[in-house]
Amino acid sequence: MTDAADRPDPAQALDPAQALDAAEALDPAQAAALLAATTRQTRRSLQAHAGPMYAGWGLAWLIGLGGMWWSVRDQQPYTGPSAPAGILLAVLLVTAAVITTVVIARATHGVQGPSETQGRMVGGSWAFGFVTLFSIEGALARQGAPATVLGVLGTTGPLLLTSVIYLAGAAIWVDRIMFTVGVWLAAVTVAAAWSGPVAGLLVASLAGGGGLLVGAGYLTWPRHR
Repeated sequence: MTDAADRPDPAQALDPAQALDAAEALDPAQAAALLAATTRQTRRSLQAHAGPMYAGWGLAWLIGLGGMWWSVRDQQPYTGPSAPAGILLAVLLVTAAVITTVVIARATHGVQGPSETQGRMVGGSWAFGFVTLFSIEGALARQGAPATVLGVLGTTGPLLLTSVIYLAGAAIWVDRIMFTVGVWLAAVTVAAAWSGPVAGLLVASLAGGGGLLVGAGYLTWPRHR
């Protein structure tokens, strides 16, 4: 006869990949506990691998936006960043988005059910979001929008998109660190927008990029781990 204390806890005995199937055979309370366990596992995995993700975005903002600011710092009147600076930023943003997608994919690998689906949706949101953003910028340029307006949008648009996706991801996985990063980027976006097309680039580069690099350093600090 097996003692009750020796029976395996369903939440511990099951691999995360089996959580959804097991949940269907359990009562509502047990099912909720299993699904909550997979969410916690995904959150822990995201936080364990979040250093490269935040570092990628931090370098993209610091170097990419910093390069754009350097190309426009003496412009009177403002005409917009140079083509090489714009290309550099685009390459860095794509690289950061790819790193983020890989991190999320690894964090949700083997987790079936809601967490896996959520991870795929969040990963796909980066591509859809940036394609939409760049399309809007192109449409505004075609309609003759002033260079200053395009400059502010070019600086704040990617920051705002990143902030919104981080806030959405934080809500899905109850990740307070990701939520804090999202709020910080939102604040930087507002500050950059009000600073104008030239100073805004510097604000976004130092506060946005620098802030993310500080966060990446904190997450990779041995004592934090």
